[in-house]
Amino acid sequence: MRNAFKLTAIFLIGLAIASACKKKTNNPVEFSIDAQNLTPCTEGNCRFEYVNYSEMPDERGTIKTGQYRIFSVTKSNSFSTTRIYMQVPMQDDDRFLLTDADIQGGKVKYLFSCPSCDYFNLLPIAGTVKGIKIADLNNSAEKWLLDAHLVLAAEKSKTPVDTIHIKQYFSLAVK
Repeated sequence: MRNAFKLTAIFLIGLAIASACKKKTNNPVEFSIDAQNLTPCTEGNCRFEYVNYSEMPDERGTIKTGQYRIFSVTKSNSFSTTRIYMQVPMQDDDRFLLTDADIQGGKVKYLFSCPSCDYFNLLPIAGTVKGIKIADLNNSAEKWLLDAHLVLAAEKSKTPVDTIHIKQYFSLAVK
């Protein structure tokens, strides 16, 4: 009886030590996005697309060859065009997460052009961008589902002035 007690005690202590030493795997990229309440295109023309092996555009919005996947949202109407670019490393094969630090590091850009507007430049200062690759179904083209929440502030300011929420499917851009 004593041996059984000692053996059980040793087993429980060993199990406790093994579980205490187990590496924690809180991977922040483990999430899901539901396809409900997608961002509509209420007026004008909207595009939700991405390009592979590219780099973030300059201030004019020119995309060049690089090592990233660039997701872009373009909304245009008769008097203005708004573009949002999100830069993600190509090694993120099936999902990615951009955080406040990534946004503050310049991985998200907001460009607004309007020839006749009195406008000040806005910059993304916080938020999240989540993306999940949608599996190819019936030999259809690859798609990504993105859910982005972006906080914008005036240039050289940290005071939020606008918030943008985008939840939509992105298709590979046609060249």
